[in-house]
Amino acid sequence: MSAKRITDISTALFPVEQRPVFMLDDTMQAELFDRTPAPTQQYTKIARFQAIVDIERKRPFAVVADNYRLVTNAEAIELGKQCFRKVFSQVTADGVEVFNIIMPKTRSFCHIDYIHNGAGFEPWKNDKWVPYLRVTNSYNRTKPLRFDLGFCRWICTNGMIFGGKSISFRYMHTHDAVGQTVEFKTTFGELQQLEKKFIEQVHNLQRYYVPAEVMLGLACKVFGIVATADDLRQPRRRDQLMGFRDQIRDLTDRYFKDMGPNGYAALNVLTDFASRPRVYISPEAMVDRLQKRSGDWVGTFLAAIEQKTFNFNDYLGESAKVAEVLAA
Repeated sequence: MSAKRITDISTALFPVEQRPVFMLDDTMQAELFDRTPAPTQQYTKIARFQAIVDIERKRPFAVVADNYRLVTNAEAIELGKQCFRKVFSQVTADGVEVFNIIMPKTRSFCHIDYIHNGAGFEPWKNDKWVPYLRVTNSYNRTKPLRFDLGFCRWICTNGMIFGGKSISFRYMHTHDAVGQTVEFKTTFGELQQLEKKFIEQVHNLQRYYVPAEVMLGLACKVFGIVATADDLRQPRRRDQLMGFRDQIRDLTDRYFKDMGPNGYAALNVLTDFASRPRVYISPEAMVDRLQKRSGDWVGTFLAAIEQKTFNFNDYLGESAKVAEVLAA
């Protein structure tokens, strides 16, 4: 995935419709693979089911019940704007802009991140973080319509999502009016509290010593990387693991040189990888999950280091062994 952000909203606004599903009659199965189908072939409409179809590319995304209510990306975007106005109630909606669009080549799902020009905070001078709202929608039913709050370090566009702070809402895909069934309960005051807590957290991270040599094991722990010697004997898996190792090493060299060996540098290594995970076949499908793991790590790590008995060997556990396998 390119590090360049995509901000053209039209890329997510391609036409999608629900279409009837048909089946070739059993009596005609022998002719199914004919180069030129016989004119007698007949198709029967399948009752109670429809297909969600990419009209431009003439490709189906999923088959759903006929009472399923399709939510288009355009509708999800409008709901996102409503949610943004609710969360950022003390600033005007005029400053809302698309920060990034994450969508695979199949166009089966998308994440659309919104920010506000006037919003943001600096834990220290010239290190601005921007809160953003992520709208998630999918046509293949792999991801529910969802709204999540996150923070992004502006200077390098490293993002994280706070999985526990999704915007409360309820929606039934059998309802006609989407807007009537969505309730946005998060308020601007709650966002301010989240910002205040995060600023305190990054200061605590910056004060805590993290040696560069544990960073690979730490990344393995946060992102759930598992590897054995047998994995390294499989060419495709080996390439992926070595790519992960090398990307984490490069990021560690960059951020630890710039910021020093501390938890804040470690956070930036994690969020940079999460925002641009080059080692996966479909990196777009991994960004949201990895950014949520980065956001979750902040709180759990700070809670762990409060223990007087804390040490990295115990904290990393099996992940330290994985790092040794990758480093060998």
